[in-house]
Amino acid sequence: MQKELENLGLTSNESKIYIYLLKKGETTTGSIIKETNIANSRVYESLNSLISKGLVTYTIQKDGKHFKAENPKTLIEIENERKKKIELILPSLINLQNKEEKETTTAIYEGFQGFKTAFHKIIEDCPRNETIYILGFSEQPYKTESLRLFLKNMNIKAAQKKLQLKILLDSSVKSTLGKDREKEKYTKVKYMPKGYVSPAAMDIFEDYVYIFLWEEKPFVFMIKNKVISESFKQYFNVLWKIAK
Repeated sequence: MQKELENLGLTSNESKIYIYLLKKGETTTGSIIKETNIANSRVYESLNSLISKGLVTYTIQKDGKHFKAENPKTLIEIENERKKKIELILPSLINLQNKEEKETTTAIYEGFQGFKTAFHKIIEDCPRNETIYILGFSEQPYKTESLRLFLKNMNIKAAQKKLQLKILLDSSVKSTLGKDREKEKYTKVKYMPKGYVSPAAMDIFEDYVYIFLWEEKPFVFMIKNKVISESFKQYFNVLWKIAK
């Protein structure tokens, strides 16, 4: 039992004295010193600490102070009070964290259902009115019509949040995907010079980078990392200046 009390934050001497008082009831320091074999100065020090924690009380009688252990349920009250104090300082502690040192989060989405899930996550996680930087697909050998229809439906959801889309496309899709995307609300489209080929599509916003491969089995790789995201945004802006 003593070890359990120490795990709750009491010292070895405090735990020993508290357990003794629970068993003994009201008693004097002399009795505590004799039965616990703790040095005089340590007993007084531990009693004062237990009193300040609300675990021990005392009365003054003719022969001096008589100490008594309080109901063990007081430990719950102490823990609740400790929790409240932690909750009060938690926001300040979180603000002190170096945001740059957060771990990188990744996720992989496979198949057409995974592809759809990834797009839904982008729209869900991207804040209202935020910009999404998009490096679009080059001409795809598989299911181009399915892709066009899906992207069209996704843009309706994005428009509801007024998400601003800046899209760079391969000139080879100007009459297909490009034609569709130019009609979309809150969307700006530019085309890369002839000869440019994008092996994958990419969506970048806030700390997120989504990389899409549209093949027979679609594949999406997500990275959440501020440094990586910022570097891709810079790369996008360089291409945006080149595009027409």
